[in-house]
Amino acid sequence: MKKTIIFSLYLVMFQAASGQDYVRQADSLKDEGLLVPALMKYATAFTQNPSHEVSYKIASTSALLWTSQMRDTSFFFLNHALQNDSTLTALYAPHFLSLIDDPRWDRVEESQLKKYEAKNGAIRNKPFAKELFRMIIKDQGFMYAGNIERKKYIDNGGYFSSPSIFPILAMEEINKEENEKRLIELLNKYGWPTASGVTEYAAAGAALIINHSTYEVRAKYFPMLEAAFKKGEAQPLRYAKMKDRLLVEEGKEQLYGTQIKFENLIRKPHPIKDPEYVDKRRAEIGLGPLRSYLKARFDIDWQVAHKE
Repeated sequence: MKKTIIFSLYLVMFQAASGQDYVRQADSLKDEGLLVPALMKYATAFTQNPSHEVSYKIASTSALLWTSQMRDTSFFFLNHALQNDSTLTALYAPHFLSLIDDPRWDRVEESQLKKYEAKNGAIRNKPFAKELFRMIIKDQGFMYAGNIERKKYIDNGGYFSSPSIFPILAMEEINKEENEKRLIELLNKYGWPTASGVTEYAAAGAALIINHSTYEVRAKYFPMLEAAFKKGEAQPLRYAKMKDRLLVEEGKEQLYGTQIKFENLIRKPHPIKDPEYVDKRRAEIGLGPLRSYLKARFDIDWQVAHKE
């Protein structure tokens, strides 16, 4: 009996380990843009370990394929993945852009908001929050395909590998314009969204969209973001990004090192004021060291001795 139990446990552990191997292989394929092979690996992993984590990966990958059949698959696995999930992460996940105009997304949205509120308390301005979540998805939704092509652009010495990037860029522009128009209407109606009013995640969406607009729009609405930040109602990174971007656009040195440029196809930060003190400034507003941020976000090895 004891040997049988030990063998059964070993078998379960082996299957779980094998499943994780398939997940890692699928993640790698997905990073390269090979969605169908990735989906097949995720499916194999799911047969060995039908976890909510693998279900979510299948749902997000299926959504990126954009066909009606894949949307059906995505909703099926997404509902399974979110059974015990009371977070709002799925509601602003860019991979689900192909789902948000489907009536089934409304049900996913309502279910997650209900579970979140049961655990964390009521969201004071839920209509504003819901629109902001969808704006985040629209703003970021084409970046999976776009970023793969942008990486190839660098690898190819400044040439895109496929003309498919151009309609993607056009759709990004359309979504950006639609988001900006609607957000300004909502800002005029409600004021700047606060973390306590719409959740921290939704509030970050307003800064994201304004930061992707024109200098004139950023300059107009930045004081609202700054006021919210000083009250603890806005994320430090969103504040830092918009502040730095405005400074760079005005021909000044940035303060927090969030703005990146290309020089000879190599990423590097725009000039930083007193760079030896940038980590001190970042810490004062609640951000970690710049070196870690640049490495994690842009794979930039930044070497500047800092002072307190």
